[in-house]
Amino acid sequence: MALVNGDGKEMKKMIKVFIGSLIFVAILWGCSENRTERYNRESSGFLDCPDTPNCVSSLAKNSKHRVEPLKLKKDPKTSWDIIKKTVGSMPRTKIVSADNSGIHAECRSVIFRFVDDLTLHLTPSNGIVHIRSASRTGYSDFGVNRRRVENLRKKLRHKDIIE
Repeated sequence: MALVNGDGKEMKKMIKVFIGSLIFVAILWGCSENRTERYNRESSGFLDCPDTPNCVSSLAKNSKHRVEPLKLKKDPKTSWDIIKKTVGSMPRTKIVSADNSGIHAECRSVIFRFVDDLTLHLTPSNGIVHIRSASRTGYSDFGVNRRRVENLRKKLRHKDIIE
């Protein structure tokens, strides 16, 4: 056989390449996303947070993931326009979709450019904006999503939009 010499060096090299390829594919698969699962318009864009500590939501069932919703002080339409502008002005944040009651934005981390999803949903009848910020990949976010939500809350309070 031409591939195998006397001590099997070529076969060992092929096995290493094969194993390396499998590891590479496994890493890519683990970092892949299912956007439909993470953001579902039909359910106002909110899924419950996973068990991992990289998600916060005003609708979270688990208290460790829970944040308070945003409570509007003023007219929902005017407030919503200001909220959209404020979200769009956040560093490394791109609004992917927005309408009269929902915003879905992607927020990128500084160094590794990981993407987190920031979702807001307005209920005009009671002036409540539910919010969710979640990492797409990884286990821990070191509190980044919670800080993002609280930073947005601080900016909107400063603009006198929320309580």
